[in-house]
Amino acid sequence: MRKKILPLFSLLLLVNIINPDLHAQPTNSKVEAFIRNQMKQRKIPGMQVAVVKHGKIVFMESFGIASIEDGIPVTNNTLFPVHSITKAFIGVAIMQLVETGKLKLDAPISEYLADLPAAWQHVTVHHLLTHTSGLPDIWDNNSRLIDIDEDSAWAKCLQAPLLFKPGEQFQYNQANYILLGKIIEKISAVAFTDFVKEHQLKPAGMTSSCFGDSHDIVPHLSGSYTFRRIVHNTVEVSDTLQELIRDWPRYLWTAVGLNTSAKELAQWTIQLQNGKLLKKESLKTLWAPGFLNNGTHEGFGPVLNGYGLGWPVTTRSEHPIAGPTGGGRAAFFIYIKDDVTVIILTNLIFSAPQSYIEDIAAFYIPGLHPAK
Repeated sequence: MRKKILPLFSLLLLVNIINPDLHAQPTNSKVEAFIRNQMKQRKIPGMQVAVVKHGKIVFMESFGIASIEDGIPVTNNTLFPVHSITKAFIGVAIMQLVETGKLKLDAPISEYLADLPAAWQHVTVHHLLTHTSGLPDIWDNNSRLIDIDEDSAWAKCLQAPLLFKPGEQFQYNQANYILLGKIIEKISAVAFTDFVKEHQLKPAGMTSSCFGDSHDIVPHLSGSYTFRRIVHNTVEVSDTLQELIRDWPRYLWTAVGLNTSAKELAQWTIQLQNGKLLKKESLKTLWAPGFLNNGTHEGFGPVLNGYGLGWPVTTRSEHPIAGPTGGGRAAFFIYIKDDVTVIILTNLIFSAPQSYIEDIAAFYIPGLHPAK
């Protein structure tokens, strides 16, 4: 385990990388002031924020410290682990295979994967994508593997019973995306990381983005910090800032493994909406909430009240959102009808950018009143 980092918040906001042309715009100046205030309140060491409007990046700023240990500032080239935002890329990958006719969303996963437990065989690809499968999870409530050995953890997951009948409930589950990665690899005959790189990262110009955890050398990667720690299986909030070690088996990278920047993520959202990664009609399927057997849908709360194909969504009639989040530290909301995207990446776990991302969007979308 790496050494703890003592509280150094007085040094965290010394550095701010500013684009002078964007800074001159009144709206963007107000956004910058809002962001600085959020960083101060939430004790966020470093972050990036990007706003895309009508297919162009209209705001791109970097704030604070990427590495507290070495005093390295965040720049527009800094990469951040984005945790479960990775699932949005897996959703796109699955839809790319659907478009080529190699995969069907309503097909049972047993059509693509052998040696599954009998109870799993009638679960569909769509169930996996929308977290309505009923499969047991490979993580416990503290986001740790259910066994210290990664092979044993997956074996235990395979032996556990279904939690509920497929389609009966929404329950967020990392095991769903492990299986989706296996399906991608079975159909494409390449590692899922290579499939995503070839069919999404390269076309979107994401030349620095990559998969990996704390064991991997990733150039320009920000640190990962937290004020929380697990003591006797209980999460405690501390006044001491610590570094989070991301130690994930490779098979879990489909769920949490991507590292990227706000700039490159903005490029990806532009290409996605322009029809470069998927046909535009496929976006409707990608962002449609997964309905339960009783005709309702569920999500993470009152704002993100549904879950599509790897994408949390907001199904309100005005200003609907496709809004992936990750690790309580990263989020981006695509306002589908408004053609605006807001991206926030931070290096503080549980800083909850999804809770104030709508406040930033309101600067660029007339009539948007963030839900409180």
